[in-house]
Amino acid sequence: MGLMRGMFGIMGAVTKAAYTSSLCTSNYIYTALQNAKTKKEIQNIYKNASETNFANRCVMVVPGISKQQLLLENNNSQENDVYDLQSSSTTPAQDYIWGNGDMPEVSIVSGGDNNARVMALIPFIHKAQQESIAVVVLHTGNNDLESVIQTHSVDCEFISKNDSYLDVFRGMPVDDIVSLLYELMQEHGATSATESFLRALIEVILCKNGNVTINNMAKFPFVNLKNEIDSLLSSGEITDDEYTTINRYYMAGSTDLDLVRIFLNKLNRQAETIYGYPSGTNSNIKKMINCKAVEAINIGQVNNDLIVKLIVDYLTLLRSQGKEFAVVIDGLQISKHPQIMDLLRGGFYCISNQDFIASIKGGQTKSDELFSDILGSVTTVVLLKHSSGDSRKKWSEFMGTYKKIRIRYNISQNNSFINSNNSRGISVDETDEPRIRPETLEKLCGTMACIYNTEGILIAQL
Repeated sequence: MGLMRGMFGIMGAVTKAAYTSSLCTSNYIYTALQNAKTKKEIQNIYKNASETNFANRCVMVVPGISKQQLLLENNNSQENDVYDLQSSSTTPAQDYIWGNGDMPEVSIVSGGDNNARVMALIPFIHKAQQESIAVVVLHTGNNDLESVIQTHSVDCEFISKNDSYLDVFRGMPVDDIVSLLYELMQEHGATSATESFLRALIEVILCKNGNVTINNMAKFPFVNLKNEIDSLLSSGEITDDEYTTINRYYMAGSTDLDLVRIFLNKLNRQAETIYGYPSGTNSNIKKMINCKAVEAINIGQVNNDLIVKLIVDYLTLLRSQGKEFAVVIDGLQISKHPQIMDLLRGGFYCISNQDFIASIKGGQTKSDELFSDILGSVTTVVLLKHSSGDSRKKWSEFMGTYKKIRIRYNISQNNSFINSNNSRGISVDETDEPRIRPETLEKLCGTMACIYNTEGILIAQL
C-alpha cells in the first residue's frame, strides 16, 4: 500500500520551522515597519508575518491542487499562508492519515461517496491488523468496504444476505442470551414474567436443537411449550430437577407468551430482511475476535432497529468480558442508537458517514452534546465534499480560527526641485480567519480530502 513514513520527516521539518520561526504580533510588525530603513528589512518583516500566519494556520496542500480555488486566497502572494507539501510518496494523503505511530487512532471520515470514504479507512483497518487487533465493522451495505477488508486483513468474515447468517447466540450461556433478549424487549413492555418465559423457551430449544438462533426461537410452537417440557422429561432428556426448574419458569412467565411470540417474530422478520433465511453457513463472531481477524456485519439500512441494538449490546457484553477489538462504523446514524456510545468508549474506533453532522441530528441525544462527546477523543478527521451548508459551517468551526496578520505598507516620495517629501502609510491588523473556510469543503471533489489532525491540515487526493 505504500504507507511510508518518509513524508512525515519533511512535514515535521516544515511545521517545526514554522513554529520555531520568529512569531510576530501586529504591534511588533507595526513598530518594525516604522523603523525599517531598507527594502531588505521590509521584505524580512513580510516574510516573518507570512511564517507566523502559516504557523497559526498550518495548512498544507499537495502540489498540483489549485490553492486559489480551494482555499479562496487573495492574489497577494505576500499574504500566502498555505504551503505546498513536497513529498516523494505516491500516497501522501494516506501517509498523513496513517500518522506517526502504528497503533490505530480514533478518527472520523465524513462526506463524499462510499468509495472515497473507504480509501480513508484503509490506514485504520491496516494498522489494527498489523498490531494484531481484531476489528468489528458495522456497515449498511458498503461493498467497497468489504473489498478493502479482504485485502487488508489476515482473516475476515462477512455477515450479510450473500455470506454468513447472523448466529449471534453461538456458544453463549442461557443467562447471557436471556439478558440480551430481555434488554432488547425493555421498550416493548417486558416484565419479570417475560424473562421467565424466555428462560423456559431457551432451555427447551437447547435440549431439542442444540443451539439457539433468532429463527428457531421465532418458529417454535409457543402454545406447545408446556407439552414439549413434559415430553423432554418422558424421554429422559432432562432430569426431574431440570424439569422442575424449567416448568417453574414456564408457569411464572406463561402470561407473557403472546408478548414474547410477537416480539421474536418481529426480530426474525428484520433478520430475514437483512440476512435472508438461515443457511448452512452461520457466523462465528467470537472466533473471529479471538483470531484477531475482521468481522464485517451488515446491519441493514431500513427496518433494522432491533438488529442494531442486539448486535451492539452483544459486542458491549463481549467487551465487558475482556474481549478486545477495534470498531468501524460506516453509514450508521449514531444518534438513532445511543447505546453505540457505550461500545465506543474505552477502545479504538473509526466512524465513517456520508454526512457525520447529519447522522447525529434528530436522535435521542442532542447533536451538539453528542458531537462534543465523540470528537473529544478523535485524533484525525478526514473531510470529503460536503453539500450541506450546516455541515460545512460546523466542520469549519471545529477546525478553529487563527489570527491572520494583514499588512498595508506604502511609501510616498516627492523629490521636486523646490520641495522634497517622503511619507509612509502603515496599516497592520490581526483578524480571526477560519483555518478552513466552509466554501473549501464545498469545492472538494472526487477523492480530494481535507485531513485534519494534531499536525495541521493537509489537502490532498486520497
